Amino acid sequence: MTCRELFERLSEYLDGELSPELCAEILRHMDGCDPCIIFAKTLKVTADLCRRIPAHRVPPEVDADLRAILFARRTSDT
Repeated sequence: MTCRELFERLSEYLDGELSPELCAEILRHMDGCDPCIIFAKTLKVTADLCRRIPAHRVPPEVDADLRAILFARRTSDT
């Protein structure tokens, strides 16, 4: 497994969505790759923090403004 392949699957790994074989492959890779260990720890902390943030509804006027901006950007890029 390459670092890039690990990065592509790491969220699934942290969420427990991968097969035992893929999990073992990821663990083997991280056993010798300090950058991937650091990345995995950082992603886990980030995901844990995001899960703790309470969800709030966006006010309707902000929602409408954001949708208009995104629509304008999307149509100007094509």
